[in-house]
Amino acid sequence: MQLPSTGDQLLNTMNKNLTFEIGLILLFLLILNTSAEAHMRDYLFNEGYYTSKKGEFELEFYNDLNMPNKDNSDTYNLLQQYELEYGITDHLQMALYNVVTWNRAQDWRQDAWKLEGKSRFLESGELPVDIALYGEYKNPNGSSAARSDEVEMKLILGKNIGAWNVTGNFVAEREINQHEAWQLEYTLGARCPVTPQLHVGLELKESLGNSEEFGPNQGNHKLQLMPIVGFSPTPKTRILFGPAIGLTHHSDDIQLKSIVSVEF
Repeated sequence: MQLPSTGDQLLNTMNKNLTFEIGLILLFLLILNTSAEAHMRDYLFNEGYYTSKKGEFELEFYNDLNMPNKDNSDTYNLLQQYELEYGITDHLQMALYNVVTWNRAQDWRQDAWKLEGKSRFLESGELPVDIALYGEYKNPNGSSAARSDEVEMKLILGKNIGAWNVTGNFVAEREINQHEAWQLEYTLGARCPVTPQLHVGLELKESLGNSEEFGPNQGNHKLQLMPIVGFSPTPKTRILFGPAIGLTHHSDDIQLKSIVSVEF
């Protein structure tokens, strides 16, 4: 597909914005102690079971290029998140996110702050299924009447089966200022290593309506499928990439998603 001039401007904007975070990544690669291997993010849609160890920091850089209509570059938009995670204990982590966005109507802008907490139960394999709980508070820019604060809760389930990992999230999200119904969805993912540094997998994400009208066929039904590739150039860095393909009319045609994780 040949992008028009506006599409070229979009790519130029992406390149300029990525320069800063690439510089940060290179800096951390130079100073990292790579003697011990960390367990970092395995999925793009799914929140994993693992938490940062006590006293550990982790930086994550999210990049999403969203194409609601792949044949019309005027619909394209970008979202970037910069997240700093910290291990309070070996089983509890907190994180702070800064979210920036871009679209045709507006240049880059600071869009929201998010605060996250995640707690996991016991160690992996001690229960038949690994269990963790996740909570997130989102404070978007703008007045509360125009853009409500949001809360998001996740039940995280995971299982290692030989070399494979299978993970699922049940997600409930709600706008709290308008007292809306809980919006519900689930995600599923499976991954396996190809080499010690490379893994591949597949993820699925589907909306389930809301707490008043539950079911996959209620209203704005979204369903996405995404192959993923993960590469760890050092024991404390990981790069994840995947194209999410929309399978229903209400889904974006394509989302190009990536996350770069650096632990220190």
